Amino acid sequence: EEEAFLVSLYKFMKDRHTPIERIPHLGFKQINLWKIHKAVEKLGAYELVTGRRLWKNVYDELGGSPGSTSAATCTRRHYE
Repeated sequence: EEEAFLVSLYKFMKDRHTPIERIPHLGFKQINLWKIHKAVEKLGAYELVTGRRLWKNVYDELGGSPGSTSAATCTRRHYE
């Protein structure tokens, strides 16, 4: 399931002319694209996470540093 998701994601991004050339980082850790997708899905999908301001929860789920003040914004930007 994870591999199929990643193949689909890379194809989608390439087709819209915004290919993933390198995996983004949060702090000093590379983001696990599957894990961020599942975390957002678990909280109700993008619209709900954004509407309820749950991006910090997603960041925490990814094991982010608790002291980061821009965690929610960075997490959302990378997801988008």
